[in-house]
Amino acid sequence: MKLKKVVALATSVVLASSLLASCGSAGKGSYVDSEGNKIYTYRMNMYTQDQTEYAEGQDTDFAKRMKDMFGVELEYERIPRGDWETKTNISYSTGNEADFTTGGKEPQYKKWATNKYLDPIPEEAYTGDNPILKDWKNLWSEEDFKQVLALAKSSDGELYYLPTLRQEKTQMCWDYRKDVFDQLGITEFPKTIDELYDVCAKIKAAYPDKIIISCNGMGTTSPGSALTGFFQAYWIPELILTQHSYVDPVTKEYVPYALTTDNAREMYKTIKKFNDAGFMDKEILSLDKDTFSSRLAQDNCFITYNYVYNIDEFNKKTKGTNPDKVSDWQWTGNMITAFPEKGTIYKKDPLYSNWGPAFSAGISDDMDRYNTLLKMFNWYATEEGQMYMTYGVEGESYEIVNGEPQMLPGWYDESNPATDKKTDKTLSKEFGSFGSQFAKQQTMFDNIRGKKVEALWDAFQAQDKYYYFDQIPMRYTEDEEQKFGDLETALNAKRDEYLQRFFSGDVDPNNDAQWNAYISDMNKVGLQEFIELQTTVYERTKAEIEKENAELAKAQ
Repeated sequence: MKLKKVVALATSVVLASSLLASCGSAGKGSYVDSEGNKIYTYRMNMYTQDQTEYAEGQDTDFAKRMKDMFGVELEYERIPRGDWETKTNISYSTGNEADFTTGGKEPQYKKWATNKYLDPIPEEAYTGDNPILKDWKNLWSEEDFKQVLALAKSSDGELYYLPTLRQEKTQMCWDYRKDVFDQLGITEFPKTIDELYDVCAKIKAAYPDKIIISCNGMGTTSPGSALTGFFQAYWIPELILTQHSYVDPVTKEYVPYALTTDNAREMYKTIKKFNDAGFMDKEILSLDKDTFSSRLAQDNCFITYNYVYNIDEFNKKTKGTNPDKVSDWQWTGNMITAFPEKGTIYKKDPLYSNWGPAFSAGISDDMDRYNTLLKMFNWYATEEGQMYMTYGVEGESYEIVNGEPQMLPGWYDESNPATDKKTDKTLSKEFGSFGSQFAKQQTMFDNIRGKKVEALWDAFQAQDKYYYFDQIPMRYTEDEEQKFGDLETALNAKRDEYLQRFFSGDVDPNNDAQWNAYISDMNKVGLQEFIELQTTVYERTKAEIEKENAELAKAQ
């Protein structure tokens, strides 16, 4: 086993020792079964969550299928989600890693790739007329797949994991109490910041002791994320707290740091104005979901920026134990804008989710063994694979009713709230772990949320001058990545400090001196260095991708 560069970890030797003792040295080889078939064995690292139970051993339905179909035998390292990152880092730094993992996300994978812990996906596995990963690649259109590669590849131009299809086109919108709007003669949801203010004022006059705008607990994970509806009103991406930079979809201007711009200042002014008027939940930056649920039960929220498919849950929580209580939460296809002449921004979901399987360094030493594993993962993306991993086995876990799959009684159905994951049969508990899933079978996806998100997408497409921000590929060198991380940490801390102060009124964004003090403090912790870094990386990455796309098109 190759020695790996030791990663500095704030973890005790005891933890590392216990991990090594539990892992052993199984996997990483092959054998010939009694029928003369070569079986490749692999150790697979994965995290567990929600107390999910798994059938173990090589006699499960899934294990038998993978052995029969691909000659693959898996041994699992199941790690609780909260421990996964630390333990997996230890396994890589000590040279005791599994053959592959499905637990990470793109930022982790790119760091591990830089540390030489991962082997890249061979380019020939997803290019050419009939590549091994043909069905995985075909989850996207040809143009979309180019964009996925541009975003998911590391700074060396290699792809180190297999991204998962993002089946939602869009999910986020403004939700509101239509019954209250009807009661007050408000005929439609507002389209501009000024109209939103007027609507809030009308509701506040009728309900002076009530909160008007609240949030479904998003502030607990990232201060300020509860305000993302306002971000977009001022042409700032919803995910700006983690993305930092963007390209304007109309002007095509690159903005290396968004939250110190003139648009950001106007947004902060508006949030202060709404807060001063008593429209905003005073706890919106730290609200947890339980507290938000109590807001709903007490009719203490009438507008929120949230998921389109949460409407039924909002009505359920608002009604509580009183089924006769009037509650008509609705979603709207109107996004809010501060610049109606320019247009309106909505959030288009990414082309992919940035998690999927990644393969440890050294696996490419035996390409037959590596390709066998890739063939298995490609099957996950086929219609047959999606059906099996979403519904299981026909006649055992599901049946076809009117041409569509339907889980049998006694089985957990993600789309059916009457079933219970803790008490009903589950595919993981009955058939064994599936390890990874690139896409849900369409019927299940539609029943869970697909129909609702498609309706929201159609509503946005019917609007005039509606735009979204594209993801920006950014490929950092190892030194640039380290610098980015250091600057980001310092900037985020100062940004979040001022966001709280803007919201509370401790600092007034209308006051030039106080706004300039904010900019000065951001500069002190590295704003200008961050802007220079982002601009350099953006321009270089853009040029690299244009060259790669030209070469890829020529090869195909």
